[in-house]
Amino acid sequence: MDTPVLDRRHFLTSAVAVAATAATVLGSTGAAAQQSENSSGSAKIIFVLFKRGDLTHEESVAEWIGPLHTGIVRKVPGLRRWVQNHPSMPPTGMADGIGELWFDSADAMARAMKSPEMAAAGEDAKRFLDMEKTYALVVSEKTIIA
Repeated sequence: MDTPVLDRRHFLTSAVAVAATAATVLGSTGAAAQQSENSSGSAKIIFVLFKRGDLTHEESVAEWIGPLHTGIVRKVPGLRRWVQNHPSMPPTGMADGIGELWFDSADAMARAMKSPEMAAAGEDAKRFLDMEKTYALVVSEKTIIA
């Protein structure tokens, strides 16, 4: 049976909501946690990022890849992989980037989302992201071609 990808967006309106997003998606049941794990046993959350209205795409991305934000995110407990996807030419009004955070398990991801380090990353992101538009999805990868 295929595990469905989460079909709704969780908007990030505050730093606390970053932590609550994963906790809500994972829920308190084992089934929810299992659904978020990939075939490798790892867990992944994707952030769809939208820049603040007073910044250009380039300014927002510069902050996202800059030493302040990356230094904060690197401290998130259990984070195993972080991928930033930068659109070459983002259309006006479309996402300015997609971030992927990988963890060893759904439990490790849930702990990370509740951590002070993740709250600090969410708080820092307010400097360059529109938190009313930015959202996160806990996903389960399905490899079609390897």
